[in-house]
Amino acid sequence: MSWYQEVFGFTLRWKIERMCSLAIAPNCGFHLVQISQFEPITAYTPFNYAVKDLEDARQRLLAKNVAVSPLRQGEPRRFDLTDLNGNMISVIEL
Repeated sequence: MSWYQEVFGFTLRWKIERMCSLAIAPNCGFHLVQISQFEPITAYTPFNYAVKDLEDARQRLLAKNVAVSPLRQGEPRRFDLTDLNGNMISVIEL
């Protein structure tokens, strides 16, 4: 939870024992759930974070010491990173 707050600036909406809700924007958020025996998804990115300026987002992540991939070929313009649990996330440009 704190990684998403620090890296992306998401705010905590609520938290219970194994689950929390983070706000991305008004009326938009997602839940993080603690799961025993969890295996991260590494074959594709189930979560895309859309930004207006891909280069700016990439530089901000690098400044926070987040390892990011090179820019990917094709559309939409994008790059990938992984969270602390090994889940892949794509950052795409609108």
